[in-house]
Amino acid sequence: MSKRRRRIEVLVESLAAGGDGVARGEDGRVTFVPRAAPGDRLLVSLIQERKQFARGKLVKVLEPSELRVVAKCKLFADERCGGCQWQHIEQETQGAAKQLIVEAGLRKAIARGLECAPLLEPCPPWQWRRRARFSFWAGGPRVLGFFPQGDKKITDVQECPQLEAGLQAALTAIRTHLLPGLSARGEVSAVLGANGASHVSVHGSASRKSVEALAADPAISGVSHGTRTMGKADVQLEGGVLATADRFAQASAAGNEALCSEVENAVGPVAGLRVLELFAGSGNFTRLFSDASEVVAIEAAPIPKGEYAGGARWIQGDAATRAAELVKAGERFDVVLLDPPRSGAKDVLDSIVALTPKRVVYVSCDVATLARDIEVLVAKGYKAVRAQPIDLMPQTAQVEVVAVLELA
Repeated sequence: MSKRRRRIEVLVESLAAGGDGVARGEDGRVTFVPRAAPGDRLLVSLIQERKQFARGKLVKVLEPSELRVVAKCKLFADERCGGCQWQHIEQETQGAAKQLIVEAGLRKAIARGLECAPLLEPCPPWQWRRRARFSFWAGGPRVLGFFPQGDKKITDVQECPQLEAGLQAALTAIRTHLLPGLSARGEVSAVLGANGASHVSVHGSASRKSVEALAADPAISGVSHGTRTMGKADVQLEGGVLATADRFAQASAAGNEALCSEVENAVGPVAGLRVLELFAGSGNFTRLFSDASEVVAIEAAPIPKGEYAGGARWIQGDAATRAAELVKAGERFDVVLLDPPRSGAKDVLDSIVALTPKRVVYVSCDVATLARDIEVLVAKGYKAVRAQPIDLMPQTAQVEVVAVLELA
């Protein structure tokens, strides 16, 4: 027989990075609880217990917080979709929580004089998403959608309140034309272009007939499936940047516009300067620095034809390896801009320092790894000057930060 999990009552005090509520029981121990709101009194089942903390699953809301609201999406309310963490929390509280999460993560730098600016909120609360990745399973009844948190069974999703209208139209087209021709397991990604049509990328087994039918739908500009492309090979986003569904692009157009503006301000005037961009992607930021004397952009993924934004010199390869080669070649830069993955940039920090930039602009989607890397740069002679949090993904716990460091 399995051991019955212990149940306790807790009072939720705040929200943590990742989205869980931070609660305390009668013994004072911190307990992390998903789908909690500050001020809730909850009955939770303990699924993990440690000396310093515990993790619990919400069993019942005993006394709801005044900050708790009715979730807009039934799939979220039924705990069948893991795409959002905070639909049950009113919008102002979400923003305040993200501000506190960033300030707590950067507390050491703030103590040394870092200015943490107020959170920017450029996106509407709903229908902000222009890019999405759906999983499918066709081993029985065909389903296409998202995974619930901690579950391996896909929830079938016909509509999502986070999707822009054009991307919702793409999802409808995918379900109508492509889903009947899918087999086994795989993924379907879609990105909405500035012209209102979406590019779709299919990873998995699909019949040619279903792919052709999808490509012919007015909501779709083109489809890639393996080595085949039907229709257009990409879509254009703002600023002329070309995007394909299977490559990263910021999930919100309004959010990306605000992010680019903040990056441009953080880098400052670049006329006559040499700029190095690491983890350059498809040139989303690269295009902002056409006034520089030279821009060198390093990206691990192949750079598709036509994406040589801003006259930059593109170098394909791992950021740490290519940056080390620039150091060995004796190159120097006035500004380094980097936008690494969630794991951060610890492998490239020594090279950044050796390239002697007067300014480093670090774009991060994870405040913990940002804080870790800032401490390394500070130890090597840089001063953390300013951090700007930006809410690019409402109803989730995600927060972007643009940090500026200057050579001390």
